[in-house]
Amino acid sequence: MQPICIMKFGGNTLANKQKLLMAADLIKSRYTAGFIPVVVASANGNLTDVLLDHAFSITPTPDKRELDMLITTGERVSVALLSIALRAKGVPSVSLTGSQIGLITTCNHTGADILKLKGDRLLREIEAGNVPIVAGFQGIGENKEITTLKRGGSDVSAVFLAAQLGAGHVEMIKDVDGVYSADPNKDVKAQKYEILDFDEMYKLALNGASVLHPDAVCLAKEKGVEIRIVHYQTGQTGTVIK
Repeated sequence: MQPICIMKFGGNTLANKQKLLMAADLIKSRYTAGFIPVVVASANGNLTDVLLDHAFSITPTPDKRELDMLITTGERVSVALLSIALRAKGVPSVSLTGSQIGLITTCNHTGADILKLKGDRLLREIEAGNVPIVAGFQGIGENKEITTLKRGGSDVSAVFLAAQLGAGHVEMIKDVDGVYSADPNKDVKAQKYEILDFDEMYKLALNGASVLHPDAVCLAKEKGVEIRIVHYQTGQTGTVIK
């Protein structure tokens, strides 16, 4: 079988039609290069925040189950639009929710933990020649209820799927070209790291580096999954975490 390439797209890289089409082009480039892309997508732009604002404008204490039902629609928008764009470019693809791929989590709403991947839906889609476009940040609890992970959990989804599918690395597609010693928009002396080890990246993430979720770094270290920070415009790797 061809090598699997896990590609995770952050919300800022899917924020509008132009960026979404660029994402589809990048996925297609991996596909035509002989890889099998498995894509994990976040909700586009600030859609999750918009949905949360709607809920909290109704009540300061919205029910957590209903919040999960609400905010998981954001990723469904992204994966459906990405699949539509890919099919228009001649790439067979299928959009899938966390529950459809069998991503089983704990039962606690708005902060569940991944337990296992149940079933073979992903492998069946790959064998059928489709590029799976998976909704990140969500799964299904052991009680069959829709759940979400912690904010930023799409990073965790991507690393988990990379480990489950035997991919050696995961590409985190970002609107930055790598990990820096400080915010390059605020500090002209900020230096970009070409290579970081997991412990160094974890410390940076805990100290506010928003490029990766700390839990994703821990999981990548545990599972031995290399993380590559890739710029959405160039498709080039800026920083490797291993």
